[in-house]
Amino acid sequence: RLDIERIREVLWEKDKKRVSEEQVFDVLVKLSRGDLVEYMELGRWFRKVDDPILLEFLKVWGRIDVEGRNGTKVREDLRQKYLRMKRQFAELTGYLAEVYMAQILLNAQRKTLPGRYFHQEDDMEIPWFSYLKLRERFGIGPDREVDVHGAAGLEHWVAESKWHRDRLVGIPPIEKLLEKAALVTKECDPDLVRPWFFSHSGFTEEAERFMTDKGVLWSTREDLDALLDHTGLRRLPTDLS
Repeated sequence: RLDIERIREVLWEKDKKRVSEEQVFDVLVKLSRGDLVEYMELGRWFRKVDDPILLEFLKVWGRIDVEGRNGTKVREDLRQKYLRMKRQFAELTGYLAEVYMAQILLNAQRKTLPGRYFHQEDDMEIPWFSYLKLRERFGIGPDREVDVHGAAGLEHWVAESKWHRDRLVGIPPIEKLLEKAALVTKECDPDLVRPWFFSHSGFTEEAERFMTDKGVLWSTREDLDALLDHTGLRRLPTDLS
């Protein structure tokens, strides 16, 4: 709710202008005709419109045209803000995919999953896991965090998730997954480590050939949805596509 008295106070504090309540009211009515504010005729009060893009535009416009800030600096600040938000969103959606991957393995324990969803010729027998951990770290330093680690006695699973909607996964991230698999082999001493890579947008042709040569299981968005269906779980949210 917009407070007319507060608007009058701010105008005095910033511009030393005295305006009446009726003057502020008239301006707000005009703004409501342009859908910049919402006028509630029952009660004669105003509120901000529920339009995040418009509100962000008004903030930028106000900083440049009203407060007189440098336009280039304001635009750069806005760009940094939204790039950080985009990165945070990618991290959160990536973590969500990890949760789904772990849940698939939990629901499929002691069962067999179709190999085609991992791009394997043979079906996959899922072991009973002693534990499944998300974001497990093996020591201090970069690239020592495993997205999903499942321990099943002599067999361990190491999974990685990438939620890039605008590009395919190439070979370097897969090499990092293999390094993490080697790290788990060193730290936990299993006889077998199965690396599994999920990419929302898929993989390059070179990456697919590389994974086939290295024995890496891999799944796309469509594969993961099929695995979720197969194990009786909800599909990934469609509004995150």
